Amino acid sequence: MNRFTTRVRAQASMVELRDFLPSVIAVPRLHARLVNTLSRMEYIGVRKMLKARHADLLDEAGLQHIIEEASHALRLKRAAIKLNGGRQLGVQNYSEADTLAGPSGEEYMQGVDRACEALLAPVELDGPERSEANYLLSTAAIEIRADAFYPVYEECLQEAEAGFSVNAILKDELRHLQEMQQSLEVCLPGNWSVMVARAVEAETACFEGWLASIRRAARESLEQVEA
Repeated sequence: MNRFTTRVRAQASMVELRDFLPSVIAVPRLHARLVNTLSRMEYIGVRKMLKARHADLLDEAGLQHIIEEASHALRLKRAAIKLNGGRQLGVQNYSEADTLAGPSGEEYMQGVDRACEALLAPVELDGPERSEANYLLSTAAIEIRADAFYPVYEECLQEAEAGFSVNAILKDELRHLQEMQQSLEVCLPGNWSVMVARAVEAETACFEGWLASIRRAARESLEQVEA
């Protein structure tokens, strides 16, 4: 999986992200909404896991994954509240007003899921196994992005002395990605790496769309403040 993460880190969109994040972090109210969007995306991941995973295929590691992703959503929500001056009002829920391009964050998650479903369409799998394969493949693509995204975000947080860290989240995501590889090797023997490469291509398009939406929403918010 390391080679996929290395490629994603070298993408132009990640350079764009690194240049863009400081301008958001510099405005606590705006930053709070971005962090709330990240919390929403972690929550959507939990929701998808609960829907996709069949009880017959759910083991201890799977339950741990669900718990940790829910913990990430909560941790980011609390960070958003802190950035918002300790006030829940403004980042209380995951509405469009309380997030920064929140709907686009959800569309990113849904887009990766749909793309992986299409990639798996020709593969002969039974119902629960198909759902499990889609969970593994889509999660792998998203975790690869997380393993590229969070180090960039952490660097920007430390430079700005923002008062919180995402290193603990990154540590969990790295372990989750290792678990996805191990499971994919069993679920899709022989062609799992080819499928991941295609999933990463699809995820990249989804991420670029999300980043464009975030930048547009941030620009519009800053223009309103200056007006």
